Amino acid sequence: MAGAPGQVDHADDRHVFACVLALALAERAAGGGPLTERLGIGGRALAAIAEAYFPEAGLPDLDVTTGPLPADQSALATLLVWRGQAVGAKSQILAAIVARRSLEAHHLWQDLGLRNRAELSALMGRHFPRMKQLNDTNMRWKKFFYRQICRDPGMQLCLAPTCEECEEKDLCFAPEEGDALI
Repeated sequence: MAGAPGQVDHADDRHVFACVLALALAERAAGGGPLTERLGIGGRALAAIAEAYFPEAGLPDLDVTTGPLPADQSALATLLVWRGQAVGAKSQILAAIVARRSLEAHHLWQDLGLRNRAELSALMGRHFPRMKQLNDTNMRWKKFFYRQICRDPGMQLCLAPTCEECEEKDLCFAPEEGDALI
């Protein structure tokens, strides 16, 4: 995975994987299910992360198979890969992880175990450059993802035709503050 063709190995990616793994391992320890389910990836992808970044970690659940993805998770992963212009195996794995963690209750940066939104924005710029470019108004990432899905033909989740007309605009563009989860 590291150094794959078309993929730059970035030191910050090790940090991202360490953060999301630490949070997912804590959730697993608290009875939250297998690590593969917490991350939204299969055992092979988890093994690839372990081999590339944490070869001595001995991660659990490498042999756990995952069932079909929930529709929201699948739609988000597809959005990140195709519209985000994800390139390479690492970006594909991160798309699946970001999609899965987007289903959690906190700000996305918190649900990824990151320290702040700036780390998430940097991740988006490295692996999903088109999504970063499209979010030029600094909308909260989860809201932004769903807004992008809303724009697809045949899909209507947002009630207002534009953000300017939406009564929830202040919620979508509010500052993302809070403590890191790990």
